[in-house]
Amino acid sequence: MTIVTPQNVEVQLKPADGGKAVIEGKTAVPFSSFVTLILQRKVVQITKAWGKEPVVVSSELLTTLASAPQDSVENRSHLVYVTLGVGMILGILGFSIAQLLLMVGGFTLGIREHLLVSCVIVAIVVLGTVLARAQKKPKSDKVVETMEKVASFLGK
Repeated sequence: MTIVTPQNVEVQLKPADGGKAVIEGKTAVPFSSFVTLILQRKVVQITKAWGKEPVVVSSELLTTLASAPQDSVENRSHLVYVTLGVGMILGILGFSIAQLLLMVGGFTLGIREHLLVSCVIVAIVVLGTVLARAQKKPKSDKVVETMEKVASFLGK
């Protein structure tokens, strides 16, 4: 049996057990598995090759997907900035605690050590500025992905 849909897409049906129709050449996959495959793979080349291929999706799922909030580079870059900010604050807190413990132990930091810490902080600010400028360019996706990978690695 052949059915032609409104978009002139021909779908071959073959009878299956239990009174359900099976679309020939198509496989039913749970939505979560399908999304996981897409998120874990590089799909740009696949999209170019299979971009016109029709996908059968329930209308309710399609409506839910269309009304879900968008995940954009701006949202991810906001996450990177927040992560950098929290990291800096925690680093300063850790440094302060370490300095207090050293003072309790009778060790004090001299000018040389404070200059070293100041240079590291300046280097972090320069790195943040470079990352901010890189996000305005097409390479920003790579930077954000790298930062997310580093964040997930450090989070484990």
